[in-house]
Amino acid sequence: MKRTDLIKKCISSAMPLVLMITSSACVNTPEKEEITEKTSLVNHMTDREFSEAEETGFMLLSHPWEAYMEPASDKFTQYQTKIVFQPGLGAIVNGDPVFNALPSEDYDGGSGTVTYMHMDNGTNGFSMEDIVYEDYEDFKAQLRSLIDEDIAAGYQQVPADEEYEAIIRLYDAVIEGTVEPAEEGEIDEYMDWYYSGQTSTDEDSFYWQMDDEAVSQIQDSIHEYHLYDEELDIDFVVHVTVPPEYDEEKAYHALVLTDAVWRFSDVTDLYAAMEEGDADPQLLITIGFDYDTDSWDNEVRGNILCDHKKEFLDFITDNLMPYLSERYEIDTDSSTLFGHSQGGVFTHYAAFNYDLYDNKPFKRYIIASPTFWTPYFTDVSDYDEYQSEYGYFERNETYDRELLITAGDQEDEDYADYYGTNDATTQGVEHLAERLDAYGVETYEVKIYNSHHYQYVHDMLIEYICSKN
Repeated sequence: MKRTDLIKKCISSAMPLVLMITSSACVNTPEKEEITEKTSLVNHMTDREFSEAEETGFMLLSHPWEAYMEPASDKFTQYQTKIVFQPGLGAIVNGDPVFNALPSEDYDGGSGTVTYMHMDNGTNGFSMEDIVYEDYEDFKAQLRSLIDEDIAAGYQQVPADEEYEAIIRLYDAVIEGTVEPAEEGEIDEYMDWYYSGQTSTDEDSFYWQMDDEAVSQIQDSIHEYHLYDEELDIDFVVHVTVPPEYDEEKAYHALVLTDAVWRFSDVTDLYAAMEEGDADPQLLITIGFDYDTDSWDNEVRGNILCDHKKEFLDFITDNLMPYLSERYEIDTDSSTLFGHSQGGVFTHYAAFNYDLYDNKPFKRYIIASPTFWTPYFTDVSDYDEYQSEYGYFERNETYDRELLITAGDQEDEDYADYYGTNDATTQGVEHLAERLDAYGVETYEVKIYNSHHYQYVHDMLIEYICSKN
């Protein structure tokens, strides 16, 4: 495995460690109980929406998004002959990703300090060490020595010469002024393609993250629905995974997950936790864009999760959940809505606007790493209203829902270039908690994990469904 592959794998596998919990309330799933009477939800789907809604066969394992993939082009092969750099994030050096020991944007060959990342392939852990050097030649010597030390320690990575030369080519290009500055999202887009296997096609991020073999083991428990929303003029694909030994006569609480393109990768492990008796039986519901949509595109996501969050909440509250409640016994008194990043912005909105609906399908909300700072949110017309919880406490004297608010303690530094005058993610979480305290809300919990932006989410969800078994 290449060292850059290992860095990516390591960061995405970081194990969470809870550092801070506020409020005494427990917001996790309730202890198992049998419920025979389901909560009534009124279906507000239009005639067109209802006529176009359908349960299909389980299509996900056939990779239906591949029908929308474009032929390979120079979009990525062009990087084989140039060096693209985004300070603090990474670089593409003649097709090779470079994340380690990055130079400053204006490095001129003199003295300086950079951070070197040691990787431990055995534990997927990493540690940081500063390289303090007098000049460029001193830097080269120290860099080579550290890479050689890592190889001597048994780390599986590219040969030392290849790793070293890629970093030095980057430094040479910065010093010579021949490096190309990366456009916003360009490095991430290339990495998505690079780490997906560098196939002969350009997937354009259409692929879904999941373990095909693990999914195949539970496919008989997964039901797939395609729903059109007239208000948004968008097609959604929804998967409902029923628990082991599912009894259609019983009511189950539901864990509803936005961003299915990523969250479906969690479904198999969440199912396993139920199968092993570590978690209460429950419905796992994922909401994604249909397969013809690039679900990885932040602009696509931001359009729904931030700019049209009201319409998306309308769809979930008055269309999706009533539609599913006609097919499954759902205990809405203990069901949860989850969203992360821009999805966390959305679940914050949902948690403080649920009172405006007659249908109330959720008792609990997980607001994970809400990016109140993202330009996809700061540019919307009602942006400032999030700081007053959208007027909820002007309409109500008390708060009767439960909240779990989470973030990673390392994520602020990863997006420092984007905050401007806005709160960083953990600052936004802290200020949200302060406001909730001022409102007198007691039914919330904050957990900060030892993690970057998204790496903690998988384990947090497992922890969430297992904690009250």
